[in-house]
Amino acid sequence: MDLDVLTKGKKLSDNEKRMIEYLMSHTEEIDGCPLREIAKRIYTSPATIVRLAQKLGFSGYTEFFFFLKNQLKNQQITEATIDYQIDSASIDQMIASIRDIYANQPNKFITIYATGFSGIIAEYLHKKMLVNGIKTLLVSASDSGGIISNNIENISMLITISKSGETQKVIEKMRLAQENQIPTILFCGNGEHSANQLATYAFEVTDERPFDTQNIEYSSFFGKLLLLMEYIVAAMTVTEKAPHK
Repeated sequence: MDLDVLTKGKKLSDNEKRMIEYLMSHTEEIDGCPLREIAKRIYTSPATIVRLAQKLGFSGYTEFFFFLKNQLKNQQITEATIDYQIDSASIDQMIASIRDIYANQPNKFITIYATGFSGIIAEYLHKKMLVNGIKTLLVSASDSGGIISNNIENISMLITISKSGETQKVIEKMRLAQENQIPTILFCGNGEHSANQLATYAFEVTDERPFDTQNIEYSSFFGKLLLLMEYIVAAMTVTEKAPHK
């Protein structure tokens, strides 16, 4: 479990942080122990532990410990079962290049553009990047066309999503980026298409319904695309978070 998530927005003393770390790392050992015994082990009082639990938003120690116990259990299950089924060998070099672009221009925005169903995925990617501390700007078809063109000098790279690779508004934005020497990252379906030819880096996702432009029939495209994005964001943020450990 990430201690930062639990303590976000809370001003904790070093002693309070040590208490939390102890409880987190000895969850199984202290399960069932009286609060007085636990307090004795960490050289504090039961009341101090209760106050800490309440400070973190819990009603008391029992609810706090239940949270820690179940979060640890869920984390172990998740880590044991996650399988992205991604051919990382074929894309890790592209991810490294993208990470370098961002690292070299940390004060600029990664701009994301997509329309339709792809716009829903773009919103998810935008929020996923933001919570990981990556500066991003989300632009949709309903936004003014000037948002990108008038801020072109503040954009480090353009991320576009197009299932068909032929979305006209996406292609227009990619051409604008190309004209201004801005790297473009494309997420698209498999096959040759116009957007692919304009992309600096293209991540292709197998699409078993390439001609279903209205997304009416069953398709695993967007599900696989989300998993791919999760993998990429995780790979991009590993080195970003390392200095804070």
